[in-house]
Amino acid sequence: LKLSSRETVVESCALSHVGCCGRSPAASMPEDEDEPELVIAEPAEGAGPTHEPFSFNLLSTVQSQQSSNGLRHNDHLRYRQYCSRRLRRLYNVLKFKHGKGRYKQAPFPADFTDVRFLEVPLASAERAWSYGVQLKADNANAASVNAQWRHHSINRFGKAVKWAKFLEQVCKIHADQRTQMEAEAYTAYLEGVYLAEKEDWKEAHGKIVRCRKVCEYLSLASGPNESAFLKAKASELEPLLRECKYNLGLPVDDDDEDKKPAAASAPRDALGLRYRGQGLAIPSDRIKDKLFKCLEFVNDVKVTTEVQEGNAVIEKYGKISVEFGDVMKDIHGEMIKVGADGQTSEWKMLEAFARQHSLSMNLERNLVLLWNHLLKLEPLEDMSTTEARRSCKPEEGMRFCDMLKSDLEGLTEMPEPSEKISSLLTAYVAIVVNCRCLFLALCYTSFGKVLEGAALLDMLHARMDDASLGEGLDDPLGRLHPLFELIYEGMPTRVAKWRCRGLAQMCAGSKAKAKSLEVGGEQRPPGGAGSVQRPGGLADAKSFAAFPPSFRDIPCKPLLFDLAFPLIVQPDIEALLLQKRGKSDESQKGLLGKVAGGVGAVAGGLGSRLSGLWGGRK
Repeated sequence: LKLSSRETVVESCALSHVGCCGRSPAASMPEDEDEPELVIAEPAEGAGPTHEPFSFNLLSTVQSQQSSNGLRHNDHLRYRQYCSRRLRRLYNVLKFKHGKGRYKQAPFPADFTDVRFLEVPLASAERAWSYGVQLKADNANAASVNAQWRHHSINRFGKAVKWAKFLEQVCKIHADQRTQMEAEAYTAYLEGVYLAEKEDWKEAHGKIVRCRKVCEYLSLASGPNESAFLKAKASELEPLLRECKYNLGLPVDDDDEDKKPAAASAPRDALGLRYRGQGLAIPSDRIKDKLFKCLEFVNDVKVTTEVQEGNAVIEKYGKISVEFGDVMKDIHGEMIKVGADGQTSEWKMLEAFARQHSLSMNLERNLVLLWNHLLKLEPLEDMSTTEARRSCKPEEGMRFCDMLKSDLEGLTEMPEPSEKISSLLTAYVAIVVNCRCLFLALCYTSFGKVLEGAALLDMLHARMDDASLGEGLDDPLGRLHPLFELIYEGMPTRVAKWRCRGLAQMCAGSKAKAKSLEVGGEQRPPGGAGSVQRPGGLADAKSFAAFPPSFRDIPCKPLLFDLAFPLIVQPDIEALLLQKRGKSDESQKGLLGKVAGGVGAVAGGLGSRLSGLWGGRK
């Protein structure tokens, strides 16, 4: 495989604008089709890599570099310049030089120990891609479409595809399986963009579908942070996919082949493990043993409604969380080994089964902690005292509610959803939100903001009847239903109690304020000169802050659209050039005449003196 090792890049701020002569400076840059090429050094016979397979987070590296160097604002010129600088730094630090002054071809090493060698083809591919997008944007913003710019941008996308294929080939030799899958997804995306620009819609559709399939598969075999990032990358492909379907005449809402559930090739497990009504097949005996060990730990844990110490609860559920974490890690590793074309349905269902149990146990732990916090709240009557805050902090209750809401959102994104499960999880989320609102009101009350706390409690009291619980589900979600029922049944009483206490506290505060005014002699007869309204009157009502606050307009940066730019007429500079040229010729002639006159005067003076000298001698 041979690829060009450099591209001509002009670092100038004028590259992103269309010049006055109607040509884009970026498009007028010379093509580098005839530049020297990069070749891979031939390895010795029977010699392979002398290092362990590299683990290179290719997609996340590309995302971080793009967001940090201009693409957050769609500035592809800035990103292309960054790629050029990055490539030069890599050449210097890796001692991968190409001669001094005159170019000297250097083959890409067949074996290396620095993972940054993988960034060389990646930076080159990103530079070519960003150049193609910049040319495409310049052509779209121009007054008329320029065929030369379009051809140039297609060539840049083609060069990016060549570098991506080179990167994929290098990763198959020097990187691990996950990095190879990320390189495959990256190459498929660039190929889809290139084929879409060439209007080869059928091939482009297949490449984009393949890229989305690999990204979704990697999101299942990743941790929470990487999973969210890969799901976002897969969703970013939808506009390009819709464009391909539109040009092919396919229905936009039609499911693709990779999203249709495939028939299971392995026999279902005969031990009764089911995920939302479907049987499971566990291809690995090692994972099966670990999974059954985790299920035994889950069955040993019994939920009680008595007050428990927080450390004891965390320790009891911590062991289960660690075991499930190890099982999930092993499942993800096996999924990467199998690849996106193997027994994907069996591994997806197994991963969903283990993830659902892990999230359910986290939910159960947080529910127990929240229930213990609510039980500590029962004997208290005033949250503003130090003793009350020492026994029960409302901020801790809000933190438990936030963790519960996050886990419930993770359960709603699980595969194979049903209407019953979705409605029950929505009801659970409503209960958690009401609990958080109660603790937020208590936080306001404890810090002396009685009015805000009373407003929140009044709103919460009005919406207590909105949430409703139905029947529970099968395990593991069925273990959560009794705890949610306990919290749901006790919420109206708690909200009513604290609402009455808040109103009583407001009345006590207004009476204390009125008494202080009377003692201070500020109470005057109504209607007299300099009279002061009693607390609670119109003057006091006007000083109250509106809750929630109303919307108001704020100044922001205006959007400027340059509509006159395409109408700018090119100035005629030929007359100016001729006039300037004539002046320069005249000045040159005058200067030469002065020089000749000066030389003649000097020569005449010397001649007269020499003649006088010779005459004197005579």
